[in-house]
Amino acid sequence: MRIGITLDEVLRDTLTQFLYTYEKYYNIDTDLKIDDITSKNFSDFVEFKSLDDMNKFLYEEASLEIFGHADQKLNNLMSKFNTFLIDIKDEEEHSIEIVSREIHSSIPSTLFFLSKLSCRAENIRFVQDHEEYWEGIDILVTADPKALDTKPDDKLSVKIKAPYNIGSSADFELDSILPFIRQESLRDKILNTRITNYENIEE
Repeated sequence: MRIGITLDEVLRDTLTQFLYTYEKYYNIDTDLKIDDITSKNFSDFVEFKSLDDMNKFLYEEASLEIFGHADQKLNNLMSKFNTFLIDIKDEEEHSIEIVSREIHSSIPSTLFFLSKLSCRAENIRFVQDHEEYWEGIDILVTADPKALDTKPDDKLSVKIKAPYNIGSSADFELDSILPFIRQESLRDKILNTRITNYENIEE
């Protein structure tokens, strides 16, 4: 089984770092909390002159600060994730791929994030649109609402809950990725559901 795992709000605490960087960069106090960000269109919550200005800030001016210097989503999460990667590799039945939606200028920042935390993922793929998330994988673990909303019928989604994805449905919903990487029984249930769903579609 081929499993894709995205970064933002799954392994990387991007929202917290975005708000911190925005306030520091523009020298303002937004009074925003993470739960206030109910859409991935950040311009709905903080002021930019245009969408181009927002993208310039995110992916050029503050890319390293936001995506590179962000913390891991939970304390010691990457260490636990690395243990999970070793366990999966030993099983030789499943493969894990980190999939991240980036534009060219933000890729070095994401690679820095993974490197500073000594991420041991062997497969990392960068995509530019949400449909590409699903290419070559069977299961996607993500907080991205557009990725969840574009799930093909023959795939399976695991939603990591975030303020901005409340309206997106998924086959499974988790508060964090920890249960998926640490509870083998839950992981087996998810994997078996994917197999059953695929067999039903084939029939």
